[in-house]
Amino acid sequence: MYHSKQSKQSCAALLAAVMLGIAGCATAADSKVDEHAIVDFNSCAKPMYPHADVQAGHQGTVTLSFLVEQDGKVGDSKVVTSSGFATMDEAARTAIMKCRFRPATKNGKPVKDWTKVQYVWTLK
Repeated sequence: MYHSKQSKQSCAALLAAVMLGIAGCATAADSKVDEHAIVDFNSCAKPMYPHADVQAGHQGTVTLSFLVEQDGKVGDSKVVTSSGFATMDEAARTAIMKCRFRPATKNGKPVKDWTKVQYVWTLK
């Protein structure tokens, strides 16, 4: 099982997101945008916990950064902080790459912006 969250001081959609296993909110304040990109939780599938990592008992947290285009699609992504296990990092990155986002805005218009998502992989 895994848990994930996208960092910010307040998260209105957190409860609904946790119910789906994916939590997210905009990143910390950035003067370039009025509102950061927000993940559309209904568009996200749970990432598959890599079998070898389950067998090895691997757990960890990965912080990812996604470049969200004006149309809400992910244009680029990178690992900011690894979980310590490349296969888990890649599984989380691949899953979020498929999500749709509400794009960031500047002066009421959609703009391209980076946003962070954190996945916490845990075994029961």
